[in-house]
Amino acid sequence: MGFGLLFFACFLTYFGAISPVGTFTYVIGAAMLLLALYKLSGLNKMFFASAIGSAFLLVISVAIVVMYVFGYDGTSVYNLLVYVQTYFAPVLLLAILVAIYLIAKEVELRKIQGWCIVNGVFVIGYIICDILSIFIVGEVATPRLGLVCIISQVLYTAFMLVILFNCYAKICYEDDRRMEKQTSGVAAFDILNKAFDKVADKNKKGKGEK
Repeated sequence: MGFGLLFFACFLTYFGAISPVGTFTYVIGAAMLLLALYKLSGLNKMFFASAIGSAFLLVISVAIVVMYVFGYDGTSVYNLLVYVQTYFAPVLLLAILVAIYLIAKEVELRKIQGWCIVNGVFVIGYIICDILSIFIVGEVATPRLGLVCIISQVLYTAFMLVILFNCYAKICYEDDRRMEKQTSGVAAFDILNKAFDKVADKNKKGKGEK
């Protein structure tokens, strides 16, 4: 339940954020992030720090859902919490990228190190773009900035999933191996589990041939 679970958690949290039910997927995703990062916290301190950050994101997300359900979604407190959630989530992703970079450096996976740096640039670009969209208002500027923000968000999320997929295959955290013997009961997740196993086995055979 290490990198494999983190893959699913990032999918729900960051792709879920741009879905119509993003308010609710944030709660599930943040809870899964907390569990996954806790499982990985033994690898380096940044995973532990990220786990603390995911706990904060979970509390914020639960508060937003509660206020939404009870009709307080138009209040200033609700709006403030949404802003905190919007900007804290990508900052948390940056912390996770740093953690992955450090473990990739330790096991000399330079390609993953490079991907972490590139994706960090995507995440920072999204944050800057989103902040600019608040202050730059215009008939032309606003929709263009909005489009750039969405594209950046999709890019950094998709790239993060690629990084985690490769982490599962190449870093091979012990608990992830147990996933091949388990089924989630969700067809999409089980298909991804099988894909993880195939990549991991291929990588293992490749190492054995050297």
